[in-house]
Amino acid sequence: MSDNFRIDISRDKMTATVRVLGHEPPEGEEIIAKLKSAGINFGLISDVFTQCICLKPGEPLVIAQGQPPVPGVNGWVEFIWENDDESEEVEDEETIDYRETSKLCSVNEGDLLAVRHPATKGQPGRAVTGEVVFPPEPKEAVINFGKGVKLSSDENKAFSTIQGMPVGKRSGVVALVKVDHSYTVNGDVSMKTGNIRFKGDVVVTGNVTETMVVEASGNVKVSGIITGAHVMCGESLVVNRNIISSEITAGMGYVECGKIKYIIEDLVNDFNKLTMLLEQMKDKLEVADKLSFAQIIHGVIDNRYKNIKVNIKHLLSTITFNLPFEVVDAIEAVKIITGVSFNHKDLMKMIDDLNNALNIMEIQDVSTSIVTANSVNGATINCSGKVSVIGTGCVNSNIFAGGNVRIVGPFKGGQIVSEGNVEIDELGSSLGSPVLVRVKSKNFIKVKKTNPGCVIQIGSTRINIAKELSAAKFVIGSDAETIDIV
Repeated sequence: MSDNFRIDISRDKMTATVRVLGHEPPEGEEIIAKLKSAGINFGLISDVFTQCICLKPGEPLVIAQGQPPVPGVNGWVEFIWENDDESEEVEDEETIDYRETSKLCSVNEGDLLAVRHPATKGQPGRAVTGEVVFPPEPKEAVINFGKGVKLSSDENKAFSTIQGMPVGKRSGVVALVKVDHSYTVNGDVSMKTGNIRFKGDVVVTGNVTETMVVEASGNVKVSGIITGAHVMCGESLVVNRNIISSEITAGMGYVECGKIKYIIEDLVNDFNKLTMLLEQMKDKLEVADKLSFAQIIHGVIDNRYKNIKVNIKHLLSTITFNLPFEVVDAIEAVKIITGVSFNHKDLMKMIDDLNNALNIMEIQDVSTSIVTANSVNGATINCSGKVSVIGTGCVNSNIFAGGNVRIVGPFKGGQIVSEGNVEIDELGSSLGSPVLVRVKSKNFIKVKKTNPGCVIQIGSTRINIAKELSAAKFVIGSDAETIDIV
């Protein structure tokens, strides 16, 4: 056999080349014999023998080409909240509210956070020697979880166990998912940060500036001042400095619950009556095969329970940002009544969700929220629990509290309405407008110095203070019609 040419096989056995060593091109029979000797039997290029005639010495020519294996795809972990960010529509520049530019993401307890997608196997190939060549085995993804996260039993999904900000990190096929219950704004809440809406705790190291909004389902702590802003939190608010010309709501989930509780109670009562009526009409319903279940329910509601649709309309307009998730589920469940396709099972589940929401609202402790500030000026504070002003008092402000109120310093201008006790260092002023302090009949109002013109109300009994009083404690009299000063 001639040695004026040689055949080389690549290391991956995917390519075979012929190279002429002398000046005479090899004959086709010689090439075939050498290919056979080298074990090359796959992917031969048909016209290569003709091309060999034109080869220059040392010039390689591909004589056979294998079929490379198709590699598989490694498994991967999808972060669900990233999809939510991508789906946001870009608004027309003329309609953009630059206070609503924050991309802060937060989740509720029970929200789906991540999904593990399986690896996809590749396809085997063939070498020029005819051997089957297998691609590398793809790697399966792994979800590791940190605080605030739990995995499904098959470890394919991750769910939040708390409210907060989802955090995900990928390293190859391994993904770490956790939920941070607290979010920190380093500096001011301003046009630069946008409004802050977060399901969890919020810490602001600076100020909350004019026209801005901070909403948190948990606690809010502000190191500086709140001025001309709206701050709403599900639990407590601590302001190290002052609240100026702002609206504050603490325990807002409980406040919203109070507004909608009666609506849900009415719905539960009406739906219970409706299901009893359906039971009485059972025989008639069985022969009414021309009507769907949903059509029958709509007919009964329109004829006998018209308030149901009115209450559902009010319920669906509720702001659900900081409501307990059981209440949110109930609001979502009643949407079936606005549709045309639901069955008896769907109706009963909706009623169960409404009852569950009522139970949750019954056991909510509304006294846990606290608002604490150094001073308050020209502001309105709504708090389901206690309010404490621990520095230089209040001026021209309104306080509505579900718990006790304590004012260190003067309270000049405005009113305090409390379902607990009220203690104030100084009430009113000789030059300021009259102030009102009101508590329930079982509670007291304690003031170190009460200026003339102040109004004290306990229960439905009210008195006007005509002269300056020192160290006065106001309580309802034994006849429940007068106020005693002790």
